Amino acid sequence: MSPTRANDAHTLSRLLLALMDQTYQTFEVLLVCDRRFTPEEWSDFSTMILSEQGDIGSKLSENMRQKIRPFSHQNSKFMPLSPGGASATRNFGICQARGDFIQLFDDDNTVGSQYLEQELAYYEQYTEIFNQKIVLTPKLLWRDTETIQNQGFLKYNYRLARPQVYFLSENQSYAEISMFSGNGVFSTADLIKETLYDEKFARIAEDLDFVYRLKQNGAKILNISALELRHRERDKTPLEQARIGTPRSAEQKIKNIFLRVRKHANLIQKIIFIFWSSRGITLWLSVKALYYGGDEKRSIIGGLIRGYLRGQKVFFSLKN
Repeated sequence: MSPTRANDAHTLSRLLLALMDQTYQTFEVLLVCDRRFTPEEWSDFSTMILSEQGDIGSKLSENMRQKIRPFSHQNSKFMPLSPGGASATRNFGICQARGDFIQLFDDDNTVGSQYLEQELAYYEQYTEIFNQKIVLTPKLLWRDTETIQNQGFLKYNYRLARPQVYFLSENQSYAEISMFSGNGVFSTADLIKETLYDEKFARIAEDLDFVYRLKQNGAKILNISALELRHRERDKTPLEQARIGTPRSAEQKIKNIFLRVRKHANLIQKIIFIFWSSRGITLWLSVKALYYGGDEKRSIIGGLIRGYLRGQKVFFSLKN
């Protein structure tokens, strides 16, 4: 499953070619396109993917083209630009899936040819060992390097208002984690459909909340060292890396931190956050915006302040 804005055919092509080359071939590919198409644009996009004359379709086998099910507002009830953001996009795709398992990808991912086969084998192995629900996550590598972006998080540090990063040692084949950020979550369709993404998060850290709730729903979250997923993300500015590249994302990030603490922290952790961490993280990101923000620094700091005020409102709200 690949949510995509359909604005970079090059990255999408690499993912589809990687899936076409998989040694395990019993799967479908759901492309959920979260941009607003005109009818002509949607026709062009569909042709590009599904036709043997298309820019991408011509590189794919007939068997692979038949596996692909593209969705947008032009051919389904999906609503682009939803307040639910990336969470709503993923939830729509999850609910359309027909298989026994769901593998979540983004369109800037690539994997080796044995990825799905190995993943299913690991799932069977660890399900037998632990005798409970299993969620698998990969080693997330940056582009074509050996730089590890993510192997999950052990817990959330409420003093610093951020998750505690974890990296496996060389002799570890797997590790149990609590959260995962990014791409590559794999488990049974029943568990993923039961959990779904919380659309109040919309975007920014929505995956942390999703994986943590998979754990709350009785699953053991494992990061598997041998499962390597390459993240071919575009170059990002320091503010984009901090997820505050625009006023909107700055506001969303701070609000989501409040929301996460409200949902998952105990009383002591909430007190620490409200009287210490919430102010500290907002101040630190404001300093970062002052340094890197250029002409946008005032509006980004304004977004952080709005996020702080909205976050407090969410935190103290009586509504769930």
